[in-house]
Amino acid sequence: MEMSNQIPIIYKDKSLTPFVFYSEFLLDVAKFYSEKNDKENTVEFKLIEGNDLEFTRKNYYIDPITLPLLLSLFQQLKNHHKKPIKLHLSNTPITIDVLEYLYRSQFFYITGDNINPNFPLGRNILDFDDVYLGGFKGKSIRTDHKLRCYSLNDDNLKNKLIKITEGEPAKRDYLVQHYTYKVKEHFYDLLFENYTTNHLTNEFIEILAELITNGVLHSKSDAFVLMFSDKFKTKFAISDNGIGLYESLNNKSDVGDFYIKFELFNSLSRSFPLKTDEKIKNSVLILFETLYYSMLKDRQGLFDLMCNVVLDCSGYFRLHTDNAQIIVSARMLNELSKLYETRFEILNAHNSLLFEQVNYEIFKETMVKLKEKCKNQMIELAKSIFKKHSDDTRFSALRIFDVRFKGVHIEVEIPNSIERV
Repeated sequence: MEMSNQIPIIYKDKSLTPFVFYSEFLLDVAKFYSEKNDKENTVEFKLIEGNDLEFTRKNYYIDPITLPLLLSLFQQLKNHHKKPIKLHLSNTPITIDVLEYLYRSQFFYITGDNINPNFPLGRNILDFDDVYLGGFKGKSIRTDHKLRCYSLNDDNLKNKLIKITEGEPAKRDYLVQHYTYKVKEHFYDLLFENYTTNHLTNEFIEILAELITNGVLHSKSDAFVLMFSDKFKTKFAISDNGIGLYESLNNKSDVGDFYIKFELFNSLSRSFPLKTDEKIKNSVLILFETLYYSMLKDRQGLFDLMCNVVLDCSGYFRLHTDNAQIIVSARMLNELSKLYETRFEILNAHNSLLFEQVNYEIFKETMVKLKEKCKNQMIELAKSIFKKHSDDTRFSALRIFDVRFKGVHIEVEIPNSIERV
């Protein structure tokens, strides 16, 4: 029988996938803290559920793109308790495969106390006994499939940013350039090898660099990233445990003379049809406000990633913050296509100003019209999603969770080929 303060990472009857993580694993952690209402009583984790010597299950499995989510959660718990979180390991015939995968993926280097410069710097997130990390079967893993941690604590970035005195935009541009190089080094081959994504490889790299910069600069967090490819799909996840979408947008200024902060949020709030408490309602609405804000910007970001994944690659895009997640797929093709066309017009307007083809007054007049068009289309998308959620939550593009998961979490799945008619 397991100790009451030990929560298994992998359950006996199911693999750890993002869905299981959000819907069950987080509930177990939340339940522990609701029952042990004491900051000194720290949760501990165990690799698998049950007795390590049982041979009833041949293979325990973690979906690779769940690892960034796990690391974000573990880091939150470490920050809460101000000490590394205990992870109980075992090296037996039923744990060795998953243990070896975690080791090869750099999970233990990142979460432990590694100071060897040939491996990722340890973040002291977990407390585990590394005596169990050996005697493996010698399975190899692609370098591209390894877990990555991006942080301002690496590459002397904090000091380099301090020396940039031209303001926040200049610091941001420096980080985007830095992470563009990193992302290209880490993930270019996986994106280029995928028949579905290879023509968009450079766009994906630019957007991922932008999102990592958002995580480490604005969210004030480390960003955990993993990309994985098999014969069917290419999948990747980006996860941080920072201030979240609401606070991140709240810290921003209005954009030019056309974006008014929380304009879409407040508009949707007045007619929000779902019966839920205010915190969960805000979690839902901020997802749409974030995509709306991303649409109006002059550089590619979250909205463009969503459209590239869903419209150009027939994939799935998931965005999660706090208590809510939106799942975007080809089922929203009509609404997304309209938004994508408007986004193209917005980028053209920005480029016209950048290349001095129009003056600012003409640009502003154009953007005010496009902003209104964009807002109405986003409201149409949101209302459609709300209605479908009310009709049948099982197949809804919106998922609402009882447990708050701090930060911003993005997951993408893209098929390696698309059947053409």
